[in-house]
Amino acid sequence: MYRNLLGIGAVIAVALLLVGVTFSASKEQPADFVFLNGTEPKSLDPHVITGQPEGRIADSIFESLTYRDPKTLKPQPGSAERWEISPDKKTYTFHMRKEAKWSDGKPVTAHDFAWSWRRLQDPAVGSEYAYILHPIKWAEVFNLYSGHVERLVGPVREGKKTIVEALEALREANPNGVEPAAWQKFLGQQHANDVVKGSPDPVIQAALIERTNKVTAERIGRVAAAFRKEAERRRELFEYADKHFGVDAGVYAKDDHTLIVELNAPTPYFLELTAFYSSHPVPRHLIERLDKERKERGEDEGIEDWFLPENIVSNGPFRLKAWRVGDKIRMVKSETYWNKDSIRLNVIDALPIENYNTSLNVYLVGDADWNPNVPTAIMDTLKTRDDIQLSSGMIVYYYRFNTTRKPFNDKRVRKAVAMSVDRQLIIDEILKLGQTPAFRLTPPGLGDYDPPPDGIKYDPEGARKLLAEAGYPGGKGIPPLALLFNTSETHKTIAEEVAAQLKRELGIDIKPLNQEWQMYQASTLALEYDIARAGWIGDYLDPNTFLDMWITNGGNNQTGWSNALYDSLIAYAADVSKFVPDAETVIPKLKEQERTRELVKAFQQADDPAAKAAAGGELRMHLFREAETILFHDEFPVMPIYFYVTSNLVRHHVHGWYKNPQDIHLMRGIWIDRSKRAEDR
Repeated sequence: MYRNLLGIGAVIAVALLLVGVTFSASKEQPADFVFLNGTEPKSLDPHVITGQPEGRIADSIFESLTYRDPKTLKPQPGSAERWEISPDKKTYTFHMRKEAKWSDGKPVTAHDFAWSWRRLQDPAVGSEYAYILHPIKWAEVFNLYSGHVERLVGPVREGKKTIVEALEALREANPNGVEPAAWQKFLGQQHANDVVKGSPDPVIQAALIERTNKVTAERIGRVAAAFRKEAERRRELFEYADKHFGVDAGVYAKDDHTLIVELNAPTPYFLELTAFYSSHPVPRHLIERLDKERKERGEDEGIEDWFLPENIVSNGPFRLKAWRVGDKIRMVKSETYWNKDSIRLNVIDALPIENYNTSLNVYLVGDADWNPNVPTAIMDTLKTRDDIQLSSGMIVYYYRFNTTRKPFNDKRVRKAVAMSVDRQLIIDEILKLGQTPAFRLTPPGLGDYDPPPDGIKYDPEGARKLLAEAGYPGGKGIPPLALLFNTSETHKTIAEEVAAQLKRELGIDIKPLNQEWQMYQASTLALEYDIARAGWIGDYLDPNTFLDMWITNGGNNQTGWSNALYDSLIAYAADVSKFVPDAETVIPKLKEQERTRELVKAFQQADDPAAKAAAGGELRMHLFREAETILFHDEFPVMPIYFYVTSNLVRHHVHGWYKNPQDIHLMRGIWIDRSKRAEDR
């Protein structure tokens, strides 16, 4: 099995000397299963986390209404033993398991889920993944509308202007009106499209798309008045959601064992969302008790420490026993889990080792059973091993542009950079696993989705012409930039190659900049970067998971990019019945107008529920195609690099670990063949 161990070991020995990492023996009981988790989690609160390292732990210690089958990833009954779906596919009734318990022995109830999902949407929590449950009625209103009201009419922080105040200042400063380009720039600076998107007010709708006529001072005044009216409408809607969402509307407990979920529109992948870690319940009784105790002591009630080992209560197949920063996270089998007899691991250790060479060494010497962090530098050797698992992944590697900073506020510069990167060279010389070059975000194999033709190609000469057209011939006028990446040898190598290509082809000086995971996440969230590395694993098997995060100010957008038409297409795809009455207003802005009309007509003429659903599904996929066309034919807010081939080293004695396109591996299904363990070591 380890026929390549000596050759690899020589490489790793040098790497260990360079990184200076040592491991000490432990007197603790050895774990049944040890895996390399790549980094230290920033949190274990399911409503706050966004990364794969955190998700692996959360999926082990919590359980939502459904969970993913370890082999197929299809939703299976979890804390809910069964459910019914209404004929219109918009209401789900979940029946809770009476034997489901928290790790402190208290029952898991429908009330726990209603409260938890309300907490996920609470603006005070600030979840970046709140939008994943926005298909639920009133969820988006509760999550966003109070912030919209604040941006429109206040109150805002000292020194900040509301949008209405900014409009009034614009009118006073421009008594003769403003040109359409200046008007669109103003709307972009104010993020007005995001704040009032979906407004039924025709004055607002016309103002957002005005790109032809001069906007008079009188019209600016009418727009300001319409924004005030819209603020009041959203205030009223938020007040309703504040009283009812999680209580008796959207999601609510009919009783301890019955949870009702009302959707805005049919959502084909909803049961996949109920398995995703953001939908996990959190222990209300613990969180509220800790807050009460802090209040009694005069301390800050907002401290989040309920998920630390000394406090945590969870409901998953495992519970958190220890979290030693820089050492490991230890999980043990939960004796209160409803299906504990199916769980075959007793102790699991997750090691937060960021250096890929070090993690490989830990695996090779027999101190880990699974290593998902395989270094690319020696991939030619590693891929010949019989314990490596390679699989095409539903994962895209890409770079974000900060579109709020020069020069990337100009889409011509963004496109020029995207055209100058030789993706195939990166795959052949660095990655070496036969990855596919990516010129869009949606990977192959997303059901019935037919993506648009590639809008980017490798064309350095065309890129240089485009950069000159933007006013930066040979890169002149562009200051030194930084290319941000989180700690990883592969990310570092790719960043260095991309920087070298940009210098060679465009004359742009850009320096790779490494930050550890938590700082990197903070920097991208705050738009404190020029270009930033990113990767996205599809949360469910639908193009929406790759496309809906680019809506204006979406929790995972983090580019500053905003496009009203894109936002509307994603919204229409969520409920195609709302697109049909607006179709002739929207279609003239689309690339494939006649095809869109054909699909609308088919939807209108469908005369039975099955035909209606099929026609609606086709129209929905077409709207996604038009949206992705905007991303990579018109705007280029991100630069795709490649679609993954996932690589994992997994010992032969590990069973219940399966290859899958999302690279998700659940601890609940894993077991160890102890008769083979000695051989593997």
